[in-house]
Amino acid sequence: MRRLGPRSTAGQTADTTPDATAARRVARLAATRGTRPVVSPALHAAPVLDLLCSHFVLTLTLRHAPRFTGRRDWNSLLALTARHLVWPTTVLARLREFLARRVKGHDGWARHEQLDDAAFLAKHGWWHGPYDESTLFFYLDDYVKDAPKDLMSLLGCTAEWLGRELRAASTLVQKNVDVLGALLQLNPAERALLLYGTLARYQRDLRGLLVEFKVSSAQEAYATLAEVAGVDEREVAEALRAGSRLERVGMIENLISEHNITDLADLMKVSDQLPPVLMREYRDPQDLMAVFTRPSVKSELGAADFGYVAEELQVLTTLLGQAVQRREAGVNVLLYGPPGTGKTELARVAAQAAGLDLYEVEYADRDGNSLSGRDRYRSLQISQVFLKASPQVALLFDEVEDVFPPISSDAAQLIARLEAGESGAGHSVNGKAWVNQILETNPVPVIWLTNRIEQIDPAFRRRFQYHLELKSPPPGAREALVTRALSGAAVSPAFCQRLAERPALTPAQIRTAVRFARLVGAPEGDDVEALIERQIAHADLALGNRPGASRAQRPVVTRYDLGLLNIESRYPVERIVESLRLRGHGALCFYGPPGTGKTALAEHIAEQLKRPLMIRQASDLMSKYVGETEQAMARMFDAAEHEQAVLLLDEADSFLRSRQRAERNYEVTEVNQMLQGMERFGGIFICTTNLFTELDEAALRRFTFKIAFQPLTAEQRVRMYVAEALGGDAGALNAERSTRLAHLDQLACGDFAAVQRQAEILGAALDADEFLSQLEAEHRVKPQVRERRGIGFLR
Repeated sequence: MRRLGPRSTAGQTADTTPDATAARRVARLAATRGTRPVVSPALHAAPVLDLLCSHFVLTLTLRHAPRFTGRRDWNSLLALTARHLVWPTTVLARLREFLARRVKGHDGWARHEQLDDAAFLAKHGWWHGPYDESTLFFYLDDYVKDAPKDLMSLLGCTAEWLGRELRAASTLVQKNVDVLGALLQLNPAERALLLYGTLARYQRDLRGLLVEFKVSSAQEAYATLAEVAGVDEREVAEALRAGSRLERVGMIENLISEHNITDLADLMKVSDQLPPVLMREYRDPQDLMAVFTRPSVKSELGAADFGYVAEELQVLTTLLGQAVQRREAGVNVLLYGPPGTGKTELARVAAQAAGLDLYEVEYADRDGNSLSGRDRYRSLQISQVFLKASPQVALLFDEVEDVFPPISSDAAQLIARLEAGESGAGHSVNGKAWVNQILETNPVPVIWLTNRIEQIDPAFRRRFQYHLELKSPPPGAREALVTRALSGAAVSPAFCQRLAERPALTPAQIRTAVRFARLVGAPEGDDVEALIERQIAHADLALGNRPGASRAQRPVVTRYDLGLLNIESRYPVERIVESLRLRGHGALCFYGPPGTGKTALAEHIAEQLKRPLMIRQASDLMSKYVGETEQAMARMFDAAEHEQAVLLLDEADSFLRSRQRAERNYEVTEVNQMLQGMERFGGIFICTTNLFTELDEAALRRFTFKIAFQPLTAEQRVRMYVAEALGGDAGALNAERSTRLAHLDQLACGDFAAVQRQAEILGAALDADEFLSQLEAEHRVKPQVRERRGIGFLR
């Protein structure tokens, strides 16, 4: 029960009652205190930000008292301000007179009337909620019901005292709002909205109280807030208008329409991410600006390192320089391509060449937590305002696919299948209107980087002034980049050359591998090259890279000799190779039985032309989804042209089979796509097949050279047997062995390689007769030989 004795009012007096005696004692104490107010015991230790919240809500309450219903809102107000109350001595005296009657006989209040005001508040003035009977707040509700003027005096005294103290000691949030306002050139109304919005985010009780301040219109809400903040009402309305400057830079969000504003809480729309920023301490304005953007590190590379895109780099440098010089708005460049291909370094080199200071939009907060697409967009907008007054600057915005509104889920699933292992887009900015704002009005040029341009809607892509795709560097340029990346590592020139031959390798991968080798390698000297190759091999598996160059490195167990090829061709191989060297393009079809040297000749051509050999098989291209096989074919030709590689399509009959034999529509489209690719390909394309007669006649017309491979001739069989089995000693070839060799008319180079691999696996060299016996065994299993055998009684 809240009442401990009979009900009494503040005005009751009786000279002879004990209550009157206690009241007179309290009055005498008050008469000796003077008029200086008494502060609550928790006030001096309260955080300044809490004091600011209390001052704000008390100012609102005092200036708009009719909207404040005392009894209903009193407990809510106390929850925020009770720890910070400053008591006028007269009000406190009357309250103590009331308490002397009200708490008579309560053990927790024994001898309270003998305490001075400071001691009284130190014992009974703590806020523990409205239901603690040992505090004056348990009874305050009853008191203010009969003495509402004392309530307003208390609130007014507290607001005045807090205002005076806060003017003398500015809060960290206020300082940061002022610094941010100076950097962004915000007017007083915009700064006030950021301050009060931050307070509402910081103090939940304050936001609840603001809901109780009802308004009849948006204009009334604007006027109320403007009066409290001492700013222009029109500026408040403009700052809270949809599309305002604060909304464009992402500092306020989720604005509601004017006709839906019903209370002051509807004006507190500061972004969730802003209060943590404003509550941190910063060394200087540049330190605060670094939350949103930071100077990009200088690149160690130069224009010479990007010689393979020299013209594009020059265009990009000129574009950035002219945009800054002419102060052109809406200049945006999109660099895209696989991860690690040097997009960031290229952007830095271009900015340095243009004489610009490059700044990067932050991707993580001070605690290392990644920012969402919406937060990064806010940082971009704020960075634009920060830097627009600087004379020679540009912005770098990396990993932008998580900022743009996502494309359809069906398209996203398709992209995921095409590029396995990539992650989807993050929390993007909803809506398309903001794209028009930033891509058409940004005062500072922006270089946007993305690994997956497919994630960006074409409606957005077309708004960029310049697009540049950056792929893995071609072999010549890759060698220089590999050498630079391996500088300082104990590796041989041959190792650098070997890495440069890997088409999917990027400079970023090499640097990661070198760092791995240095961390793992012991001081005594582990094999650094082996460690680097190990890391790159595992990375290729994780990234889904299957470089064609690695397939070309087949185990070689026999000596290669052009003289051992039995081919049908109008022109000798040497002349064909020289022609390909001079022209740089051509299509060849190698057909014939397995093992006759088709792939080996392709390897020989690539080696003579000093080009990498890119091998593709049906498993690399075929997909269970209609249309994806054709896309894989197109990517195959693009990759070979970029790598300046000799493209070898093994078992080409899988894709060039006669369309007259097709049973399904997609089989026809696949052949059509391959034919179109062959027609447009500007490099050297080699197809191998064992089913020449089944090829489409349109494909045959597109082959510059069609070379038939046949089994070894008798002379070639002897030459190869002497070289592989007799160690080059022709004298060891006796008549018996010659006769046996003469019967092996379907023998091919691949059969010798098969026997050599058997010996290698067994770990023991075969003598000449054992070698010949194994050749005979290989010969017997050939289809052509099996068909010759007699059947039944005709044997």
